[in-house]
Amino acid sequence: MPDNKLTQTEASLNPPSEKLVKIKINNVALEVPNGENIIESAKRVGIDIPYFCYHPRLSKGDAANCRMCLVECATTGPDGSVRKMPKPQTACTMPASEGLVVETETERIIKDRKAILEFLLINHPLDCPVCDRGGECPLQNNTLFYGPPTSRFIEEKRHFPKAYPLSDHVVFDRERCIHCARCTRFTEDISGDSQLGFLKRGADMEVGTFADTAYTSRFSGNVIELCPVGALLSRTYRFKARPWDLLTQRSVCSRCSNGCNIKIDYRMNDLQRVNARLNEDVNEEWTCDRGKFGHGYVSSPDRLTTPMVRRGDTFEPIDWTEAYRILKEQLTLAGSNVGGIGGSVSTNEDNFAFQKMFREALGSENLDHRMSGNIGPSGAPMAERLGYSGMGNSIADLESMKTILVLGSDLSAEQPIIFLRVRKAYRFKGASVIHADTRTYDDTTSVDDFAEVNLIYRPGTEAALLNGLINVILGEKLAAIPAGLDIAALTAAVTEWTPARTARETGIAEADIVAAARLLAKGPMAIIAGRSIAEHPQYADIANLLANLVIVTGNKGNLNIPGTDCNTQGAADMGILPDRGPGYAAVQNAGLNTVEMLKATADGSLKALWLHEADLLDSSLDQTLVRRALEKCPFIVANALTLSPTAQYAHLVLPVASFAEKDGTFTSCERRVQRIYRAFDIAPDIKTGWLIFSEVASLLGRGGTPYFSARDILRDISAKVPLYASITPKSLGEYGVRWNYPQQGAPALKLVPVTYRAPERAAAAV
Repeated sequence: MPDNKLTQTEASLNPPSEKLVKIKINNVALEVPNGENIIESAKRVGIDIPYFCYHPRLSKGDAANCRMCLVECATTGPDGSVRKMPKPQTACTMPASEGLVVETETERIIKDRKAILEFLLINHPLDCPVCDRGGECPLQNNTLFYGPPTSRFIEEKRHFPKAYPLSDHVVFDRERCIHCARCTRFTEDISGDSQLGFLKRGADMEVGTFADTAYTSRFSGNVIELCPVGALLSRTYRFKARPWDLLTQRSVCSRCSNGCNIKIDYRMNDLQRVNARLNEDVNEEWTCDRGKFGHGYVSSPDRLTTPMVRRGDTFEPIDWTEAYRILKEQLTLAGSNVGGIGGSVSTNEDNFAFQKMFREALGSENLDHRMSGNIGPSGAPMAERLGYSGMGNSIADLESMKTILVLGSDLSAEQPIIFLRVRKAYRFKGASVIHADTRTYDDTTSVDDFAEVNLIYRPGTEAALLNGLINVILGEKLAAIPAGLDIAALTAAVTEWTPARTARETGIAEADIVAAARLLAKGPMAIIAGRSIAEHPQYADIANLLANLVIVTGNKGNLNIPGTDCNTQGAADMGILPDRGPGYAAVQNAGLNTVEMLKATADGSLKALWLHEADLLDSSLDQTLVRRALEKCPFIVANALTLSPTAQYAHLVLPVASFAEKDGTFTSCERRVQRIYRAFDIAPDIKTGWLIFSEVASLLGRGGTPYFSARDILRDISAKVPLYASITPKSLGEYGVRWNYPQQGAPALKLVPVTYRAPERAAAAV
């Protein structure tokens, strides 16, 4: 029997009312929300209704076209009489109502299902042995369980070119398509690009793109998993394996900071594909293309499998004994004049052991994971003003907002799953979205495509725009100012920033500025600031203004400036900072940050650098400074997956395990701690980062008790980092735990006026 059980807890995009009605399904009486789809009601009591086009996260616009979920329905009259509807109804669109009686296994329905499947197979090729969907195909399963044993149709099937390259990642086999409209509804409802649609009509109808253009969505890989037949397939996975050949391990995506839950499918220690894993609080069941297709590096032929030492212009493989001998010798010579950079793509366990080795074994506070953005005092000014840094909201919180301001971000590229939540809030929850940036985006998978107000401002005028928005909010008394706040200084500072003055400075129309300010004062409002803000020369000024904006509108906890790497948040939590230890505990003597370390290396005062999965030449750091530092440094050791351009400057390169080859935890941008699990080992001489650091500390004789597993380190983290006190493998469970900043000791709210600096003056100051 096919497994059509819904794994999602969200039953519908258009939630039914809270009123309960009494219905019967196969003589089983139950109470369900009024308006709930019958297919969802049936799942409550374990009754299976087969389907193809239905999906709980997609709208009903083009649904009910496969007809596979037909049921017989009847209504109960006031006198108790039961009147059967003249025709079978589709369970995916039939709403529950008081007294409804449903039968799912009548003789008529069984006959209709066989006819539907026979009809669907008129043109569908019977090529299951060579179809990549074979073994996990709903059409195959439903045909075996519900379909007829033979077909009466002997006519020639339709033929199209095989494996048409629909996009860089997706191939399309038109012969197999059953027109369920799942893929087309996904592009309309979820990704928002609407690039797939039905072309032609009647027997010639087919799914395609306008004028056969490329399918360029950043979320195209989801249609592969949505397709209930083998029509949409992965170009990279095609003909590589069968489902029964594969082993599967749970994990968390390593390609951005959103913390998407994924499943790793592998065969013979070789990663074959990545699929989404359900987590309602994070990615629901979606992935971006970067996450779905961007993990090829794990099984790349370029992976390092043994330590390498540079001799002249070439690298020679050595064993770990020789590598540790070189390390001990060079680190002893350098003493405390050593710096550590990296950790934003490493596990919490790796990072905790990294900082412990530096602080306890090497006696150095020169640690930093930041290779872009605001590299200054940790948490300033966001934590100092609001009591938190990074994201104030959870990803799921964004659905409940009435207004969302996206500032300085190509959100679908930087934070793809956050983008999907913002779009869901707009499309299905009625949220108003404001897009503020220096440019519009050609890609239809972008916020400006559906924003109610687009504020396209001149580069460098962010502060003027924010002052102007606050001016309107205060001038029109749009928001109730929290009690106890001294508003006078801020009011005086923004008085000159009338809509007219703001428009002249930023290039935005006055009406748009006023419209945006009025939206920001409506109900719960969240702000998402992007990479261009985090890396802005005037970051401190802009962050202070954003804090002013959320405070005056009563949305103190709703400012979000998320990191970009998979464990940017975790690296900071674990103390990979020059002025903060694990849990943001202040250190006695602050060390050097990333830029300061590079400058110290370039001038010869820093004698060694340890690069922990840090590709400095692929960052937004000053590349001239980076190259000068790498060339001048007497000794560089790099933990690396491959011999990257940065690793080629190292004197010693140590191969480290990827996220698929180790146990541990990542902390996403919303502060959600989640487990990753070791799936396989590609080579015996590859070590985890924490094991290298623990062994080196022991080798130097100052490392304390060595660690023997990631679980040991997590136990140590829970004991020494108050924010992680409740974090254990058991408490993390399947979906992780989101830690929160303690309310005790949170800073008192205050408003900080910011003087605007025009772009040319700001550039001169920098």
